[in-house]
Amino acid sequence: MTALAVVLAALQGLAWRASPPGATVGDTIVLERVLPAPTGARARTRGLEASDLVEPLGTPDVLLVPEGLYVRHRVALFAPGVHALSMPVIELLHPDGTVEVVLGDTAFVRVAAVIPDSLEAPVPMPSQAPLGRPAHRPGRAAVPVAAVLALLGLWCAWRLRPRRAVPPATPPAAAVDLPLMRWLGAGERRAVATVAVHRLRTAVAAHIPDAARAPTAAAWAATIATARPAWPVDELADVLRALERARFAPLGADDLAELVDRADVIAGRLVPPAGGAA
Repeated sequence: MTALAVVLAALQGLAWRASPPGATVGDTIVLERVLPAPTGARARTRGLEASDLVEPLGTPDVLLVPEGLYVRHRVALFAPGVHALSMPVIELLHPDGTVEVVLGDTAFVRVAAVIPDSLEAPVPMPSQAPLGRPAHRPGRAAVPVAAVLALLGLWCAWRLRPRRAVPPATPPAAAVDLPLMRWLGAGERRAVATVAVHRLRTAVAAHIPDAARAPTAAAWAATIATARPAWPVDELADVLRALERARFAPLGADDLAELVDRADVIAGRLVPPAGGAA
């Protein structure tokens, strides 16, 4: 007799049989039954609903055997105890085309715990021995206090140390008259134009400090026109633009010398307003 025949013989008169009998939490459990049916009949059913307790393992099997139709479910349960599982209905299709609905009934499954319950008869732990108190040594507290006082004394001594006399500041050196004509003769035209721009801006800033912060020639001329409307603003702006162009597109030596002389003449004519400070 085959194993399937033995199982079918054991299922006679039973609705559902669970195996193995000693299943534990998480094991694969097989729920099976034999449904009497005529030759040529077919059946279909659905799997169990998944929940925190039950996890279906695949789709159910329906096999045709001499005794009828063999239905098998594979599940896993995750809680110990005896559980009543509501099985899904089975639709039986007869050879003549009629459909019979067979109730799934209830399958009872016993599941054992994997870890034994050690709290059924708890044993109290013995009391611990009393903890000894450390010996009290007053000298230990004096060490950090003495260290802090020593550091404080060193810091106070460093703060109260005699200060060295600060030497007097060196007076600013007098302006150096650069030999622009000799530079011009040596071919350093861009350097001559750069120095001439600086000299013109410095001469104006001596009377109008705000002009030193003007980034462009137009802003520089506007600042001069606001502070000194009587000055030759247009002439100053033209000379400054010409010198700035000469820094990037050098002029001829004679033209640049004439432009530098013109800038020096205009700078020499700049005077503060009468009765006021520069």
